[in-house]
Amino acid sequence: MNKSEISGLKALYSRELFESVVPFWEKHSPDRELGGYFSCLDRDGTVFDKDKFLWMQGRELWGFAHLYRTVRPEPRWLELAKLGADFIREKGRAPNGDFWFAVDRAGKPLVQPYNIYADCFCAAGLAEYGRVSGEAWAADLAVSTWRRIQERKANPKGVWTKQIGANRPVLAMSFPMMQVWMAGVFDGLVPREELDAPIDAALEQVLTLHLDRERKALFERVYADGTRPDCMEGRLLTPGHALETLWFIMSEAERRDAASRDPRNREIIETARDAMLWTVERAWDEKYGGIFYYMDYEGFPTEKVESKMKLWWVHAEALCAFLLAYRLTGDPACEAWFKRIQEWTWSRFPDPEYGEWYGYLERTGEVAHTLKGGKWKGFFHIPRALQTCVEWLDDMEGRCGSDGVYRAPGA
Repeated sequence: MNKSEISGLKALYSRELFESVVPFWEKHSPDRELGGYFSCLDRDGTVFDKDKFLWMQGRELWGFAHLYRTVRPEPRWLELAKLGADFIREKGRAPNGDFWFAVDRAGKPLVQPYNIYADCFCAAGLAEYGRVSGEAWAADLAVSTWRRIQERKANPKGVWTKQIGANRPVLAMSFPMMQVWMAGVFDGLVPREELDAPIDAALEQVLTLHLDRERKALFERVYADGTRPDCMEGRLLTPGHALETLWFIMSEAERRDAASRDPRNREIIETARDAMLWTVERAWDEKYGGIFYYMDYEGFPTEKVESKMKLWWVHAEALCAFLLAYRLTGDPACEAWFKRIQEWTWSRFPDPEYGEWYGYLERTGEVAHTLKGGKWKGFFHIPRALQTCVEWLDDMEGRCGSDGVYRAPGA
């Protein structure tokens, strides 16, 4: 890329974040009467369900607090963060300290605390809020929740587990992905040695068990020896999770490389880059464009009826993945994929009339559902991706040579 391209992309992503996405959630999501946030929002922001899902409460809290800390200390962002933090503090936890999955508008529990990701995102949100607000209770609760998550991770659902794990003891890729991201959130709040061990374990699991170099695939579920069950579960590929996990790993390797010039960090960056390319080359829909949601490695049908749909978060994370890969390696294949995904995504997901992005597209790219938020989509993937890309593009803009061309460090 040249400096003009980079500057144009930075301006585009910044406008989308601050003139479309953030204002949509600022206007429609806060529940100023009873606290917390509404996440079930139709195309124009109409609230179509007032139940509150704790992982969405935590994500939105993290989002507003993170904007306050990293963009500018905008008072309304701190006020919106407080709205979520106080609701989580007062209504979010079961008697044992774990977080409910869902409560009604007033905070009456609806779904048991079976989902450890509710705890993960509430912990992340409280950690960020504790930093910006100076509220000791928020940081303390965040850290204690982080430690409770480490205790629970071997059996995260506890009594709520449906599967008979002893008969098919698979490892899922989603939790190591979460560990790497959360370690970044908690850096400075938790002693480094408490963070390094989970990160090391996550990198080991993903890069030696889930990543199959011979088959050029990153499998969602594997056994502890790296083999896979001979069933749909064992053949499952989730391109969005793969790309999100890989850019987290690449970002962590960059952080480590800055602290210690260990050649293994560059090896990890290059391995992640290769795996990103394998993933998108398999998952790109050559007929209609875009990235499939789920795939079966052998080409059989998956159990997921939405497999061929095109989802917001998959494309948001793909943009992060290939921009970071290009920024760190200068690989022209990564640049080409970033531009290809950028063009497809920008021409279909954003809604210029009402703001924000559609979440669910048909395989053809047509809008499947008008919602802008729900039980699974909230104020998280899109704003995080846009802000992250703006930060990387700003760094790249400053590194362009006298000829105006960007060259990756060491290239």
